[in-house]
Amino acid sequence: MATETLTATSYPTAYETSGSISGTRYQSAIGKGSDTSAVSGNDYASGGSSSKAYIYYSFDFDAIPDSATIDSVECTVKGHAENTSRSTCNLQLYVGTSTAKGSSSKFTSTSAQTLTLTTGTWTVAEVKDMRLRFEIGYYGGLVNGATVTVTYTFNATKWRITVSNSTSVAVTTSDAEVYDGESATITAASLDGITITDNGTDVTSQFAQAPDGSVSATPESYELNGSIHGSYYQSAIGHDADYTGGTTSSDYASSDTASVDYLFDFSGIPEGASITSVSVRVRGHAESTSQSSEVATLRLYSGSTAKGSETEFTSESNAVVTMDAGTWTRAELQDARLRFTVGYYGGAVVGATWTVSYEVNGYTYTIANVTADHAIVVAEESTTALYVKQGSAWVQVTRAFVKSGGTWTEVALDSAFDQTKRYRRG
Repeated sequence: MATETLTATSYPTAYETSGSISGTRYQSAIGKGSDTSAVSGNDYASGGSSSKAYIYYSFDFDAIPDSATIDSVECTVKGHAENTSRSTCNLQLYVGTSTAKGSSSKFTSTSAQTLTLTTGTWTVAEVKDMRLRFEIGYYGGLVNGATVTVTYTFNATKWRITVSNSTSVAVTTSDAEVYDGESATITAASLDGITITDNGTDVTSQFAQAPDGSVSATPESYELNGSIHGSYYQSAIGHDADYTGGTTSSDYASSDTASVDYLFDFSGIPEGASITSVSVRVRGHAESTSQSSEVATLRLYSGSTAKGSETEFTSESNAVVTMDAGTWTRAELQDARLRFTVGYYGGAVVGATWTVSYEVNGYTYTIANVTADHAIVVAEESTTALYVKQGSAWVQVTRAFVKSGGTWTEVALDSAFDQTKRYRRG
């Protein structure tokens, strides 16, 4: 079998915190690699001289095939210590927030330096839950950016999933090609009057009613529109509306108004699904509710098309507002955006939860662990019919009986006659 070796690189995509942290400079590392420009200043644990706090930076390696083998993980981190003799500023890779990998390193300079971490060995599942933990004490430091590169090998053999359909019933495959060992799902709008075979085997009875589903998403990335003073908007990435550790500071427009579009990923909703409900909750605050130039408004968009109605933050403390989401299609959700607009007095979004419920009409059949091409053939259901001629017309027989030993016994239509013999009426 053919194999292929590839690399995947990711910068921090989100963060989680544990403990009380003085400062929010750590937020600036989101989306930045270890080659980024240095940022001055320090964050530190604010609970006293013996306190500790943790920042867990996440990475995105979801595109690595589940069947891959991880060959190596490399991680470089740029940052500095607040005080070379007193700072706690330890760095280590983790699976989630509980399992350490490799060994711990620390910044040893108050000027920006780049560290190469010892990473240890990883599985695909572990890589997809990777965190960089930055431990800080009463004297801390700062991470400016990090770069993680994963080298992996996987079976590059692809198998084709083809659908041949001679009926009017819509039957589709989730993937036309899949890698060896992966799966594909066949969806049929109806099973009435059809037969479906997979490589010649009748699998019609293996189709099950497609389940309804629900998916929730948090902001994955953002796009800026206009000039915004501040970067607190970055803190919403990866955080839901129930996140309580968000900033209490505010961003504002450098002139008139500006906005940030938060982007969400709904590619996992099945093709053909009908959207039954959309709920969007957003946590954040306004900078000042008493200023006439205050703008801290929220609205949903599909691309450039506004959806639902506008709402706004009405509190200077972080609070949750529920959006008027309007109605959506699956296609519209592929460019789902939450737009936050600020004025000379602005505010901040610290987290958002976008929940979509959907239903899939039809039936599904899953081909698990694909190791060969699969030909899905859809045909009209085969039926057996018996006709007799009455006068000049042929009439379909609904029931057939055969006389044996003076007794009439009902038989299947296709066994009423011996096809090797000739019969005559009379």
